[in-house]
Amino acid sequence: MSSRETGPKDRILETAVRLFQLQGFGNTGINQIIQESKTAKASFYDYFPSKDALGRAYIEFYGKEQIVLLEKLKARSKNAKEFIQAWTQILRRQARNSQFAGCPMANIAAQIASTSLPISEEVKKLTQRTIDFLAVYLKEAQSKGQVPKAVDSQILARRVFACYEGVLQIWKLTGKISALDDLPGMAEAILKYPTKD
Repeated sequence: MSSRETGPKDRILETAVRLFQLQGFGNTGINQIIQESKTAKASFYDYFPSKDALGRAYIEFYGKEQIVLLEKLKARSKNAKEFIQAWTQILRRQARNSQFAGCPMANIAAQIASTSLPISEEVKKLTQRTIDFLAVYLKEAQSKGQVPKAVDSQILARRVFACYEGVLQIWKLTGKISALDDLPGMAEAILKYPTKD
């Protein structure tokens, strides 16, 4: 989010995004968000009646950013291979940033387990929206002969998304940024030699 002059709701969300990414959802309290956003407690609850409502807004915010990023990568990539390589480079850049903790969807889902239905539902919607975006992109690549048509593009997209989530988790578990470099090879294997099961 930009550092332009913002209202209380934007300041709260901007602060929450930064803190959730840095500390995690479970380790960030409402009082810290209120204090660091320089917002009155009453104003906070006017905009976000609960931490779950703020968590849902956080996932919505991330979702918009994610789709914008993927659209940009699509626009400047000649084919699926270039798209995946560009996505990997962005992940590497983000991983070098000490405030990047991996995929916000996976992180918040892991932290809340299934205790928050609004957040869980928003994570599911964003996950499906991302897979759908990839499916449309891969269907276009199939129509251009860049990706074999042997498997439905929705299945291919889900598998590519699983690779994305997997390399992020391995990076987080090992601390080795080189884990992210597995994404292009894994995705290429899925796209080049698709299997039906």
